[in-house]
Amino acid sequence: MSYFTARIRARTIMIGYDNEGNRIKRSADKTEFVEKVIRLDRILSFTDDHLFVACPHDTVEVWDYEGDLTTVKEHLKANSLLIA
Repeated sequence: MSYFTARIRARTIMIGYDNEGNRIKRSADKTEFVEKVIRLDRILSFTDDHLFVACPHDTVEVWDYEGDLTTVKEHLKANSLLIA
């Protein structure tokens, strides 16, 4: 199992979809960054400033992270975890 360490703050919780197909989401309203160790198979994708994380109960959370995508890619590549 591979892990990734990042300083994150929760931004949004994606709950699912309503009957009309609109996304149901809740704001996490977190202001402080905290350090987390995240199992890599939970991370669905990275962007320049946030990541999408699979969570229990078929939810997805959007987390802001400190740093940038270049730093994330360098970390993954250094640990032989980046394919591209």
